[in-house]
Amino acid sequence: MIQEKETVKTRYRNDRHKAVANFLFTYSNVTSRLQKMLSEHQLSLQQFNILRILQRRHPQPSCNCSIRKQMLDARSDITRIVDRLAKDGMAVRKSCSDDRRKVNITITQKGLDLLARLDHLNDRMDGTMACLTDGEVAELNRLLDKIRNHS
Repeated sequence: MIQEKETVKTRYRNDRHKAVANFLFTYSNVTSRLQKMLSEHQLSLQQFNILRILQRRHPQPSCNCSIRKQMLDARSDITRIVDRLAKDGMAVRKSCSDDRRKVNITITQKGLDLLARLDHLNDRMDGTMACLTDGEVAELNRLLDKIRNHS
């Protein structure tokens, strides 16, 4: 029978490799839990993210490049997601009068109303970190910032 310690040694090259794998497993777990909460409201995590970005800028419009810079997942197909939000009446796309290549995107009242109805999810979303103390959350944020800002 293989001992747990031996399994860990053979599974990961070192603690840094284990940390990266652990980070990715945790990311997947947390996003799955958040997606489950949002799917109850027929909304994807990416749609929610874009609506929140548009809400912060409201009533000013945003463009795709501005949204992309703020997205949690910059690989998301912003055009497709915004098209879906527009089709569902939660966002509006309009050509920019100054630059026809640019499209201005704004959140509609329907989108704002949906986000207001989703405010009750904030505590559940925060609950994904409920197993950590306030100090541990602060340390986790500091470490994640350090990793992200390392060149």
